[in-house]
Amino acid sequence: MTESVRVVENFLAALAARDFSAVRGCLADSGFRYLSPIAQFDNPDDFVTSMEGVGAILHKITVLHRFEDDGLVCHVLDFTVNLETRRTRRTVQLARVRDGKLVELEVIFDATQFNRMVITDESPMP
Repeated sequence: MTESVRVVENFLAALAARDFSAVRGCLADSGFRYLSPIAQFDNPDDFVTSMEGVGAILHKITVLHRFEDDGLVCHVLDFTVNLETRRTRRTVQLARVRDGKLVELEVIFDATQFNRMVITDESPMP
């Protein structure tokens, strides 16, 4: 296992365990960037605060596939969350590691159901 894969899988394990101190320990202090269909962060502390909210509904993370190429790690994941019922969403996570820390995370998933829950006719369009 390469260092990059180890860092990303430590991040995923910490997230699944709701160990947000360990999640933060995986992230670069500067130059960090997170992007998903529903959020963007340039500050690792703000990102961790957001993930604490996700931790409240997270049931489990299942790794389906993993690919690595020169510090870029791609995981195909199933995220199972508890809302009214347990729901599993297929997700792709691209992660870039530099100097043993995550500097970039991009999470790709279908946010349609999330948008239906939080966006109303009165909500401004992003």
